[in-house]
Amino acid sequence: METLGERIKKLRKEQGLTLQTLAGSGLTKGMLSLIENNKANPSMESLSYIAEQLGIDKDELLAEIPTSELRELLQDVEKMYRAETENYSDGFIQIAEKIEPYVASLPYRYESARLLEIYSRSLYYAKKEGWQSSLSQAEEMYEGLHLMNNSAEIHMFRAMLKFNEHLYSDALSMLQESRKSFEARDAVLDSLKKLDFDFVEAILYFAIGNDEDAVRIIDEAVEYSKEHQIFYKMNDLYRVMSFHAILKNNQDMKNYYVHKLRLFAEFSDDEKIDITLDLLEAHYLNSFAHEYEKAEAIVDKNLEKYKEDEISQFFLEKGKALYGQGRLEEALDWLKRHKIWEFLHHPYDLAMNYEKDAYIALIYEQQGQHELAVKHADIAKNNVLPMLDLPYKKFILDVHQQIVR
Repeated sequence: METLGERIKKLRKEQGLTLQTLAGSGLTKGMLSLIENNKANPSMESLSYIAEQLGIDKDELLAEIPTSELRELLQDVEKMYRAETENYSDGFIQIAEKIEPYVASLPYRYESARLLEIYSRSLYYAKKEGWQSSLSQAEEMYEGLHLMNNSAEIHMFRAMLKFNEHLYSDALSMLQESRKSFEARDAVLDSLKKLDFDFVEAILYFAIGNDEDAVRIIDEAVEYSKEHQIFYKMNDLYRVMSFHAILKNNQDMKNYYVHKLRLFAEFSDDEKIDITLDLLEAHYLNSFAHEYEKAEAIVDKNLEKYKEDEISQFFLEKGKALYGQGRLEEALDWLKRHKIWEFLHHPYDLAMNYEKDAYIALIYEQQGQHELAVKHADIAKNNVLPMLDLPYKKFILDVHQQIVR
């Protein structure tokens, strides 16, 4: 954190003032230099004069953490946090370390609450202790400042922690209780936060196998978005419904939502939507339509266009497409390259990824390596047993029965 002298020097330089200009008639240039270099402490009278010359309140200079420094810090960590939540690499610990020196001295304001929230989330994702207390501090500060949308975001985060533990019913109950608590207090949440709640509640309903309520909430959210001309969650809503249609093997519904997504991709010029759509299509062609050459063509197009670390989920579909064409050695290489992303927690995503070991088991069995086939068939079965009765579970259990007799 800056010293008083460093703060004065920084503000002076930001305003393009020389030592002589800032000193003016109230201070000598030499005394101001001593103050800036922390070799002399200004009197309150001198401090008031310097603040007046800089066009700020003297309390801004005296604050343990000045507003300008707090805002710069928040701007920096917001940028780092956004990048990290897209990649989930090892940068969360760097974010926490950047905020750490300020935590004990944060003033009571929005910037502080947001820094505490990012700090606690970063510690959580970095698997470090102590994130709970900072999250509670952030929530208390948001509540005290009547920033209800921010408080609601923390409520959703807590519910999703249960989701991450695969306690889907608990997560849903927590989320619904949170919504009720805000309604009971007549807390006004904006339209975007309402759609956040709708989306999370829908995917939690899907996670417990209550498709009817999940689809109802998504339909209502889509209608609400259209009525209010809000496109904030349309990508996510259409994506989930596309995947749901694939699981139900409803081609008409799948085509409808894929078409909607493609229109939205054109409208928003979002390249990531195109990647998602291609992954969905390749997955459908492999696992449901069994058109393996078409699936491979879609996968290869993406492998050529993007960096592999951006589209590693395509490795599984590449392996499945090659297996379907009888190219076992190539398929095995791609399947082994596939890694299950550690931040995947929805039963749909997990069950789909657990197919990897079932395909590996089939390849080893056909290659005459029965022990390895049994090993991977067991892995797939043990992983998928607690999951919902999805098509992936049936496939994995069928493979296990075929290999482990």
